[in-house]
Amino acid sequence: MSYMNITEAITIVTKLAEGTQVSEDRIAAFRLWSLTEATDEELQELARAHEAVLMRMQEIPVYDNREIVNNIYSRLTAYYQEETAALAAVTGQDNNIRKIRGRNYWWAAAASLLLLGGGTAVWMIRTQRTQPAVIVQQTTLTPGSNKAVLTLANGQQIILDNAEKGTIAESGGVSVIKADSGAIAYSGTGGNIQYHTLSTPRGGQFQLTLPDGSHVWLNAASSIRYPTAFTGAERNVELTGEGYFEIAPNAAQPFTVKTGKLDVHVLGTGFNIMAYADENAVRTTLVNGAVKVAAGATTTILTPGTQASLQAGAAGFTISRPDLDEVLAWKNGQFRFSRTNIRQIMRQVSRWYDVEVNYEGNVDNIEFQGILSRKVTAQALLETIAATGEVHFRITGNHISVIPGAEK
Repeated sequence: MSYMNITEAITIVTKLAEGTQVSEDRIAAFRLWSLTEATDEELQELARAHEAVLMRMQEIPVYDNREIVNNIYSRLTAYYQEETAALAAVTGQDNNIRKIRGRNYWWAAAASLLLLGGGTAVWMIRTQRTQPAVIVQQTTLTPGSNKAVLTLANGQQIILDNAEKGTIAESGGVSVIKADSGAIAYSGTGGNIQYHTLSTPRGGQFQLTLPDGSHVWLNAASSIRYPTAFTGAERNVELTGEGYFEIAPNAAQPFTVKTGKLDVHVLGTGFNIMAYADENAVRTTLVNGAVKVAAGATTTILTPGTQASLQAGAAGFTISRPDLDEVLAWKNGQFRFSRTNIRQIMRQVSRWYDVEVNYEGNVDNIEFQGILSRKVTAQALLETIAATGEVHFRITGNHISVIPGAEK
């Protein structure tokens, strides 16, 4: 007996993602359908439809139904041991329940996980099925937020997340202003050129309008050093960590971003630079316009949609066409993984939640795919990953241990 079809299932997860109430009986029917009746193709269609909902939403409302979520995890964790008989009595399909062991069970688990946190979790894919794991939670690890420190030329530091809106400093003949949006900007021509540094901590991000009108978005654990006014033949800034730039056009005054390992000469407008010390490469990704990337005598010019990667010790750049949505996910309030190794994922987690990460066992070949909101707690994010059964986690204070396989 069919309790649901793919059309109704898509309607339900769409409503949940948008924060619309769904009756308990329809959620129960959805859960039963996703675990026993839905084909792998239907579940993939469901995940794609749910992703489309999230992509069109600027903000993802929270659908508060922890009881349902807990019930889902309970079913996933003890499904065969405790509920096989009850589910068989309802469906009358005892053979179908046993067949779940042999199919791609991770898709069934993923469909149920769509209900987590009002639709903030989409799916995590692995090609091998294992039991979902349980995370030990000893503290709430909250997501990052808009916070940064502005260091003036005289060494004075201003904590920007605590600063009142309006003029927060006078420096080098210009005014530093905190706008209503929370970002900072500069006003005035500046007779005495000084250098400021804007730094975000782990667990922080911030927006800045440079004195020339260029816009910068800084990711966590990043900094940018820049003058209070751009004079002379060039506009130069220095970046550590990761930033997205939209440069104000001025052909007479080229713009250059220096990272220490390479320079990015701006010939256009929108681009992303990731230059974290703990990553294996410095990556420059062009969204629109054009940039020239230079490392010593080696240069390359990027076209929109391309990325130049400079590996440590490499003689030249590697050029690729990455998923731009994945590259810019941090700026758009998301974690976005595409066959991403767990170590790379956890480096993002470490920076955004300000936690320390260690590994107990070999996790080098474990990869995931999916989309999650950066507004969820670390526990919610890790629960979704752990539900695949490929890894589980132990959280102690602000330390996260990553352990391969499902928890025994």
